[in-house]
Amino acid sequence: MTTPIRQRIPVPSFLDVATYVSMAAMSLLGISGLPSLPSQLMALGLVLSFGLLYHFVFRSERYQRTPNLYFGAQILILCLLFLLRSANEDAFNFLFLILTIHIAVVSPARMAILWIAVGFGMLSLLILATVGLGGLYAILFYSVTFVVCGFFGSTIQEVERERDHNQRLVEELQSAQQKLRDLAVIEERNRLARDLHDSVKQQVFAISMQLGAARALLDKENQAYGPVAEAERLARQAGAELTTLIRELRPAGLESKTLAEALQEYVTAWSRQNGIAADLKIDHGVSLPLPGDETLFRVTQEALANVARHSNARHVTVELANQDDEIVLRIEDDGVGFDLSQVERGVGLDSMRERLETVGGHLNVSSGTSSGTRIVAAVRRS
Repeated sequence: MTTPIRQRIPVPSFLDVATYVSMAAMSLLGISGLPSLPSQLMALGLVLSFGLLYHFVFRSERYQRTPNLYFGAQILILCLLFLLRSANEDAFNFLFLILTIHIAVVSPARMAILWIAVGFGMLSLLILATVGLGGLYAILFYSVTFVVCGFFGSTIQEVERERDHNQRLVEELQSAQQKLRDLAVIEERNRLARDLHDSVKQQVFAISMQLGAARALLDKENQAYGPVAEAERLARQAGAELTTLIRELRPAGLESKTLAEALQEYVTAWSRQNGIAADLKIDHGVSLPLPGDETLFRVTQEALANVARHSNARHVTVELANQDDEIVLRIEDDGVGFDLSQVERGVGLDSMRERLETVGGHLNVSSGTSSGTRIVAAVRRS
């Protein structure tokens, strides 16, 4: 049974370069010390196996599920290379040092010590078996180099851990900065909405009241009656559009409600205000992070505002649904529709697309003259 390596340690690119260069140089040197072509071909195959395992198993991180199997296979390959008895056998032994660095870079301390000890033990036994006691000096030399390579690999591991940690801190800082910018935008919208509500809207309402009073004092036969009545109607329409604008600037429903609850409240109020029947269908458990929630809410506001202003519709269907890995918003009306080929900009379509693109979403619009309009907005949950 093997023990998986739990925490991923990124392998630095310079270790790739060192490994491939060392393999090429040392394998050529070691193979040149072999006396026969068959032994040279066998050594070449073993070196290629070592390199292929490194590239396709170690470098791709597939070794993490069974690291003991991977390290054991690599040590076995190096032992077989040693047994070929090259005149330049130190060249092949150098690959033991490269493998030691690999082990120390990615393994926890106990596992690293275990496998480095196994590698050193196997190499020492092979030296004693082939050279005898005369190989003690070589064993002493390799004991020092194995320890140094182990420390070098563990140092690389610590550096990579720290770099990875710093990268996460940078990403968290960037995320926090983005949230602060979003909050600043929301606060500015709230301030503008308050100013519009407390000043402009009140003045428009006062104008509407004054015009209503003036109209009541005039006879219908009076030449001024028609213009005053029209001005009153325009003032009320401006007040209604100003109310819609304030809601778009400050979707208060999202401050304390879910997207589904905010849409339910908004669509109901919109239907009552504009005299257009609206059906709302929402899947259970539909939810997105704040930017996605607000974007779909804004798209709903813009789409329904277009319906009220341009469609002459009598019925609208608003649907919010889970679909694969996306949250999909569909808004369909039975109005007059429009020719998409004749609408390059405007009608809020560009605004909706831009909002969705900022959160990785997309918009699809289908419409035709006298066939209504269908808007589909989708945002990924992630």
